[in-house]
Amino acid sequence: MSATTTLSTTAHDGPKDVRNAWLCLLLLPVATVGAFVVGEWLASVLGDPAVDGRPALWVVVASAAPALALNAVPAALASWFAQRASRRGDARGWVPAGLLIAVMVGVVVLNAAAYVLG
Repeated sequence: MSATTTLSTTAHDGPKDVRNAWLCLLLLPVATVGAFVVGEWLASVLGDPAVDGRPALWVVVASAAPALALNAVPAALASWFAQRASRRGDARGWVPAGLLIAVMVGVVVLNAAAYVLG
């Protein structure tokens, strides 16, 4: 008698994973607000006086890294569900995952540009 179990990897689970990948888009506003709150809170706690109106680079990195990580959670979840659906033969989950990855790349670029041009 064996005590091992096997996970079901039937093809009908693919559409559920695609749906979950699309539902990850609903997490984007929540993650964005959370990232803003965390980033601004860390910047104020670190309290480095700005020189010429620009905070020091270490303050920007220390406050932006956790905020960007929090903002990346929906993209990571959607990619995970897309990978699961893909393994079950349904590649449609990569559409919402790709959208969220593109949004995340845009957020990183905008944050970097705001500091450099700023």
